[in-house]
Amino acid sequence: MEKIEFDNKNGNLFQGKTNDFMNTKTFLTFFTLLIFQSCNFSNSKFKKDQSINAATRQEIKTLNDKLFEGVTKDSLAIVQSLMSPGLLEKFGNDSNKIINLINSRDIENYSILDEYYIQASAPKIMITLPSGNAGDNDYIFSFESPNKDSYVSLLLLNNFGNQFLLAVVYGKYQSGWKINILKFGAYSFFGKNAPDYFRLAEANYKKGYLIDAVNNMSLSDVLLYPAGAYWQYVEGNEFKKFGDSILQEANGKYKLPLTLENIKSKPKIFKVYQEVIKEGFFPMVSYLTNINLKDTAALRLENNSVRKEVDSIFTGIDKDKKYIFYWASNKIPVDTTTEKRYGFIDTLTKDK
Repeated sequence: MEKIEFDNKNGNLFQGKTNDFMNTKTFLTFFTLLIFQSCNFSNSKFKKDQSINAATRQEIKTLNDKLFEGVTKDSLAIVQSLMSPGLLEKFGNDSNKIINLINSRDIENYSILDEYYIQASAPKIMITLPSGNAGDNDYIFSFESPNKDSYVSLLLLNNFGNQFLLAVVYGKYQSGWKINILKFGAYSFFGKNAPDYFRLAEANYKKGYLIDAVNNMSLSDVLLYPAGAYWQYVEGNEFKKFGDSILQEANGKYKLPLTLENIKSKPKIFKVYQEVIKEGFFPMVSYLTNINLKDTAALRLENNSVRKEVDSIFTGIDKDKKYIFYWASNKIPVDTTTEKRYGFIDTLTKDK
């Protein structure tokens, strides 16, 4: 197994900014723009994708292109020009937040996941749209519309192989189509969405790879509501139930900080989580060491022993992946951008 050392003080070998790409709090705190109305429920007629009139689809495409230009070129004026009067009144001054959030993701282009044209029996009713997708990818999109005619565009914003969902709900006004709802969230990482990571976690668990299962379910959980409360995977409760179950099992099995008693220096593992680089997600093991971080030779010797213990304790952590990352610290970091750590990259052999 190859190992590469890096000193956090002088920079590290990880590619890209992890916090810019994968920050659970950022992804779980979705920015919402919506109009609140009293809820009524009624039947409505809708058409999906190719069944929608071509002229209407083209009209919305023109608006979507304009919206995409606005959010990716930091143009508040363009975005506000597309908003409905009610949305503009309530959230117009805050719309730069979603522009800044999307702009920070270096979006390359967008594609359409699904689109719906809805004709309701009356305004101010609750609309529920079944996707009709097969298997785990079946979802329901629900929203309340102040208009009789609505159009839902679920746009996938592409970012170097990853995708964010921009859910746009237009309402038909006398002046034309205007945005009533604008919602942004993470949809997929490295080509896998919430159901994909759930199935990976299931497969991990069946093999006895509990840590891998928990890590993959953490990704599934981040991606579970790409449009917040408007989006519900039909099997979403199953995903959550499984995730809660294995997390409880892992918390019962692994008590952190975990002292590695078989190593003379007694390092303590205090965190195991997913680290992201351009190649994908890989396990990161953070541990406390009593060795001075300047004594790199001693740190390397200790880390060789830590790796063996980690492979033994966390079954499967060294299987079916290219790397395991390690951070060694003299104290649990409060601010990882300023506090000194020493890192190792364990490049795993193919037979693992």
